[in-house]
Amino acid sequence: MTATLKITPEAPSTTALSLHNVRHAYDGHAVVKGVDLNVAPGEVVCLLGPSGCGKTTLLRIAAGLEVLQEGSVALDDVYIAAPGQRHVPPEKRNVGLAFQDSALFPHSDRIGKRYFWA
Repeated sequence: MTATLKITPEAPSTTALSLHNVRHAYDGHAVVKGVDLNVAPGEVVCLLGPSGCGKTTLLRIAAGLEVLQEGSVALDDVYIAAPGQRHVPPEKRNVGLAFQDSALFPHSDRIGKRYFWA
């Protein structure tokens, strides 16, 4: 008698990061308004927009530094944040975030920065 065991590899995650209908407000002022974003494994994404449009808030929500007010956040197809249901703390998310402030020189004007990098 022979037994055959067929092992099917686990299907890879379809999204590394998924945000669905994310909304966030500060003092009643909406800064993130219904954002949907899906990032595939290995994909590089850049958020562009004017100052105050919610880019940093969106990243802070994904990293767990802001508690989600509306919508949902998933990492590798596992929900890690949903209002009133679940909030995985930042240290458990395995998400890195580097703010641009550390790369800027606030004591230098635009011309000084230009000559520094030249």
